[in-house]
Amino acid sequence: MVNKIELRPYIWDGPYSEMRPKGATPHDPGLCADARAPWMAEGDRLILRTSEIIGYDTGYFYDDHFPTQELDTRGKTYRHLPFGWNVSNTPDKLEASCKVPGKGWFGLTMTSHEDTIDIEMAVRNESTNRMEYVDWYFCAVGYESASIGDQGLERTHIFDGSGLRTLAEIRGGGVGEEMILVDGPGGADGFMPNLHGSHKRSSTRAAAPLVMIRTVDGTHTAALGFERAHSIFSSTGNKCFHADPFFGLGLDPGEEWTIKGRLYLMEGTPEDALARFRREFDVK
Repeated sequence: MVNKIELRPYIWDGPYSEMRPKGATPHDPGLCADARAPWMAEGDRLILRTSEIIGYDTGYFYDDHFPTQELDTRGKTYRHLPFGWNVSNTPDKLEASCKVPGKGWFGLTMTSHEDTIDIEMAVRNESTNRMEYVDWYFCAVGYESASIGDQGLERTHIFDGSGLRTLAEIRGGGVGEEMILVDGPGGADGFMPNLHGSHKRSSTRAAAPLVMIRTVDGTHTAALGFERAHSIFSSTGNKCFHADPFFGLGLDPGEEWTIKGRLYLMEGTPEDALARFRREFDVK
């Protein structure tokens, strides 16, 4: 009997892959993963689009979109390089080490446990120029998870410092992606990368770098958080959820940044997930 989350490379096949060309752009699946917890029903899975965009102020390390984003600015000179997983430790671990000529290197390791996936990301600047920031989109897609996917955002929560609030409540019936900045020690002091800034910015702030989704039956919670995050949001078409990590400002030539996070697929409520995250990441 499987007693831990299984991690495998995602294969571009199934309902999500059929939806993307119709409602959005297709993308390179090479750094996407298939995550299934023991409690999930047969056919139920999260698709982890781990490296949707890895960019900096003037360019991209990686962009999985076809065509690339921001074609008039930092995507103008981007040339896509495909990358894939080291699968030698599947289904317990997936690793990627990705060299980008003229820019640097990025790497990602995901390690599965009974009800969590540990995430470690790293970026190194091997160019001759300073990078003013690094932004990394880590997209957890619930499109093929009947238990987790929340198109109405009525089960998707943040902590605002006083209590939990749903994204549906915060949006008040609005449409489109709405960015919620993260305040406090787990936040980014108001920083938001350019591509995020093209979307509506919510007046509500999150007090923890964590987004939480209660399952349909209320027995489990999916939650994604990092040591620090600049913004939380959900794209309802994908039924995806983000708490995109904040690496910091000013990556000098030769410098490397690392950040850690965790995806919870755990028994219990969003309140339980928040308490556990705050304890494990020392976020008060």
